[in-house]
Amino acid sequence: MPGADNEAKPPPAEAWDRAPILEPVPGPSEPALISDGGGLPFEPARTHAPAPALDRSDPAVSALLAEIDRGRRLAQPARLLRPRARPAPLDEAERLAGWRELARTDTEALFGRGTPPRLVTVAVRRGLRNRWSSLGASNARPLRAVRAGVRASSWRLDPSFDTRPDATELRVLVTEQTLASGTPAADRLLQPELHMDDDRAVLRMYVRPLEGYVGRSAKHETPVIVRLSEPLGNRELTDGALYEPPVR
Repeated sequence: MPGADNEAKPPPAEAWDRAPILEPVPGPSEPALISDGGGLPFEPARTHAPAPALDRSDPAVSALLAEIDRGRRLAQPARLLRPRARPAPLDEAERLAGWRELARTDTEALFGRGTPPRLVTVAVRRGLRNRWSSLGASNARPLRAVRAGVRASSWRLDPSFDTRPDATELRVLVTEQTLASGTPAADRLLQPELHMDDDRAVLRMYVRPLEGYVGRSAKHETPVIVRLSEPLGNRELTDGALYEPPVR
């Protein structure tokens, strides 16, 4: 069960008297969209389904190539008082080998290479005068479920809570995955998703991110009570925030 090895102390008993009570909506066993936080969300199947070669005349692909070239230069060893050595020459087809388009809108695109958990992504955006530029690259970052543009937040069971088979509610401690400058998450909790089959209960928690500038601060756990539509039974309870690709 989530949090089984977590040694953090549970919140005081009175914290549960004022904890939000949420009714989950039915959710899928596997998330429809995932994201590493570096760009657009995308369908999990896009990381391994057959994909056409990228169009080298596409301005978004040109921005990808510029980011690839930048990464290749930075990967060269640093030299004292001398610029980095030039990487070995490669033509465009070689530099684009293995890259695919994961998601796209009129103004943004996300490209990826490899498969989870070793997925590398590059996000690009169209700016003024129809010029595309890179927003940055992400390397093997955790992939989270996404719903309505919000990435799922992780949770663990309250260590003092007994999940008996006849339990019709869960006491969970939610850790917001985005920065929030220490702002409490209780008022920004969205309806959770819950998938229940004969063997598993998969719960995904979502917290609406703050808008505007958000500074760094220690993250806090938010006590939340989740009411179940039927007793938990002997199902294995799983945190579905992080996406784990199926074994192939």
